Amino acid sequence: MKAKVFDVILHKLPAGKSPSVHLEEQLNNFLKQQPHIKLVSTHMNTLILPSARQASEGNEAGETSVIIFSTLFYE
Repeated sequence: MKAKVFDVILHKLPAGKSPSVHLEEQLNNFLKQQPHIKLVSTHMNTLILPSARQASEGNEAGETSVIIFSTLFYE
């Protein structure tokens, strides 16, 4: 079994583009390149990372990163 991880970093998305559209484009491009795979399972997770300044100072200054991960497990 193999795995392919896709990610969406919210603060890096182009203006007006939704996370779901961006992730859908990534998934569709991968599936077009691998037309004969057998999909076994999928998994999705979200990671929220405080900015380096927040982590070191314990306050809310700085930019928080939100990353959405989607993983395809396939054969």
